[in-house]
Amino acid sequence: MWQRVWIWKRNFNGGKSRYYVRWYDRTGRMRSESAGPDRKRAERMRSEKEIEINSSEHDELREISFEGFKEEELRIMGGQLAAKSVLDLEQTLRIFRDMMDVKMLSDVSPGVVENYVAERLANVGRATVNKNIRTLKASLSRAVKRGYLRKNPVSGVQQVREYEKEIRVLSTGEVEKLLEACLSEHWEAFISLAVTTGMRRGEMLALRWQDVDFNKGRIWVRNTPDHRTKSGKNRVLPLTAETSDLMRQLPRNGPMVFHTSSGKPWHNNLQRSFHRIVKRAGIDYCSIHDLRRTFISHLAMAGVNAAVVKELAGHASIQTTQKYYTRILPESLQSAAEKLPFGQVIGSRSICTESAHRSKKADSKEKDKIVNLALFVG
Repeated sequence: MWQRVWIWKRNFNGGKSRYYVRWYDRTGRMRSESAGPDRKRAERMRSEKEIEINSSEHDELREISFEGFKEEELRIMGGQLAAKSVLDLEQTLRIFRDMMDVKMLSDVSPGVVENYVAERLANVGRATVNKNIRTLKASLSRAVKRGYLRKNPVSGVQQVREYEKEIRVLSTGEVEKLLEACLSEHWEAFISLAVTTGMRRGEMLALRWQDVDFNKGRIWVRNTPDHRTKSGKNRVLPLTAETSDLMRQLPRNGPMVFHTSSGKPWHNNLQRSFHRIVKRAGIDYCSIHDLRRTFISHLAMAGVNAAVVKELAGHASIQTTQKYYTRILPESLQSAAEKLPFGQVIGSRSICTESAHRSKKADSKEKDKIVNLALFVG
């Protein structure tokens, strides 16, 4: 049955009036939206609202529990997202369910999401919270498409402001100290590969001998059943002669380039071993991912085009390259400032200013002597 929407006019003291659009929802409850003092605007709102509430989009929603939706999400998206993204999705939905104690998916409202953000901020960093918001927004958008929700309750929730962190970029001397502190040829090759190719930790751990071409000096970063690249794309990277020499010396106890003495692949949890190397090298704290940042930042300092850096880094967009990785070391900023043409002009002014300052200071001392003499004579 077609549901009617009408306009109601309310008069105020002083001759002012305001129009409202009114209708009954499916529960029989009257709803109202203000259209302001403009009658024509109220007519447009009435027409649009009448079409909206009678459209197919306002058919009865499909009821589903939050847990049921979570299981459906993981089943459907499991084959579409990378393994790490599926893990993030499961963790985000599970934590949201437990913190907010939601039983039905329809219980999720903008207010519930905002409370979740506030409570989450008390326990984790802002970057993590923003990642959770993005994951929830994407997931509940799919819930709208499946007919579980009319609107995405996260669509109007703003991400929190993140404080910019200083990106750690190693100097040439620090990289040299790291390599000297390595106690195994595998670690030496691993660090060299990171700073000369910018490969991610997972990409290096998934590197197979068949992906390395020593003759042509190339490395293929490929999607495999056991490892998906972050961008979902394959790419080819140049292999420097020095890194190639280090990798040639590695033993081949299996298909993987980096493995333990027994031939088993290295695990993801390598930070502890790497931190020992950093401590032995006597340099400031850095992580394995900082080696990738070092590679890309030094390319930027060398004047390599950002589009080329993007392809080498395997970024999905140029904005990522520009926002996070094209940071320049202080000495580069200093050398850039020294190229400005104003040095000689400012320098001459500096000399004149210093000379004038000395002259004024001398005059001031002479005046003090005259005053003191007058006081003495008086």
